[in-house]
Amino acid sequence: MRQLLVIALCLLLSAAASGAAQQGAGDLTGLGGTPLNNLGSVDASNATGPVTIDADNGIEWRRDKSIYIARGNAKAVRGGMSISADTLTAHYRNAADGKSSVYLVEADGSVIVVSGDSTIVGDKAVYDLDKGFAVITGKNLKGTSKDSVITARDSLEYWTKMGAVVARGNAVASDPTHHVQADMLVGYYHIDPKTKQKKMYQVEATGHVAIENNGSVAHADKTVYALDSEIATMEGNVNIVRGKNQLNGDHVIYNTKTGRARVTGSKGHVKTLLLPGSAGPGGNPLQP
Repeated sequence: MRQLLVIALCLLLSAAASGAAQQGAGDLTGLGGTPLNNLGSVDASNATGPVTIDADNGIEWRRDKSIYIARGNAKAVRGGMSISADTLTAHYRNAADGKSSVYLVEADGSVIVVSGDSTIVGDKAVYDLDKGFAVITGKNLKGTSKDSVITARDSLEYWTKMGAVVARGNAVASDPTHHVQADMLVGYYHIDPKTKQKKMYQVEATGHVAIENNGSVAHADKTVYALDSEIATMEGNVNIVRGKNQLNGDHVIYNTKTGRARVTGSKGHVKTLLLPGSAGPGGNPLQP
């Protein structure tokens, strides 16, 4: 019989949530990403409040180790964020006032992390409630949010307070019209003012970057790509191909929608190959 356990004392996280809010949004620099000064109206309130743990095969309390273990289609919910798995282990700590709070949740087997309309699936996960992030590993890693999809080989990380997803290892981010691939991707979300839903608006790609959009293919060492404006700022060994036309340089600001690019090569040198009448399958020829 399915059991539902709301642990009134041990899982009250209001104080921890308040402390995290006072500390700010956190920092992605250590992950290789670059935090932005303006992330828009990111919903940072999903992971607040008490935790509810639900499991088919019951919940074990190991008081000597300060953990709860939930087995069998287990699910932990805190505000608008949840983690489901075959087994969940919740680590808690005791405060001086006698109350306790969960600070870490480990998930093992058939992991699903949900926050709002964003979902990540994998085999294992670690959810740090204090810092507001989850790291998911395993085979067939995938994160989805409305029309956007992110996949990775090594790990996916969801940072609720930053409104960001980090994908490591042969990472790919795509929607119906864009395809971005790199060694690591950091995708940023904000609330779309029209739909009131979370939407990926920028992708930062590092290492072996490839972008496909509107019939063009662009490569670089690093790229910051704004999905709404379709403008990519590319650095390092940049090569852009549309049909038989090519542009090469070290720094490029490229509008993938119009085909216009501003290119600066090493020591001022730019290599360009423009063939008359060649636009490729997607539209306009490259334009310097």
